[in-house]
Amino acid sequence: MSIVRIIIDTDLSAIGFNSVCNMKPGELEGANALSSYFASLAGGNQIGLVDVVTGAVQARATITSTGTATNNETMLLCNVTLTAKTSGAVSANGEFNISAVVATQATNMALAINSVAGLSGIVTATSALGVVTITSIVPGKLSNGLQLSEALGNVTATAFSGGVNGTAFRLDLR
Repeated sequence: MSIVRIIIDTDLSAIGFNSVCNMKPGELEGANALSSYFASLAGGNQIGLVDVVTGAVQARATITSTGTATNNETMLLCNVTLTAKTSGAVSANGEFNISAVVATQATNMALAINSVAGLSGIVTATSALGVVTITSIVPGKLSNGLQLSEALGNVTATAFSGGVNGTAFRLDLR
């Protein structure tokens, strides 16, 4: 998947921009309003600087389970605590059930990461064969610095890396 990031520097506040574009996640109405906003910029009815960044890459980190973590051990991801539980874990609270089957434990970790509100819009996680891959939402070198520290037995973590800023093209529509 190719990522294109658009940065708009406008005289509108965030609330003002939202009112002009009516941005709501996953709604076609917002996409149409954004398209109209760009047409308005090109037509001179709005002013702003638009940076279009192509070739940006999201950073990734991994957590590898090599055995069963211990009850109540924790790790930190982007300042959110994730806690291992013997049973009864509540994913939305950052808890995951431990398992002697490393693939199951990794799946439970990924579910917790994707369920915690504090990580929404920051990272997403997938799991396969005992390895959790965590991907930053926002691409670029800054995402290489996202926090990941673990103190879980039988689990190893690798830091976020691979984020690339890409190439920026500036459109001065002022």
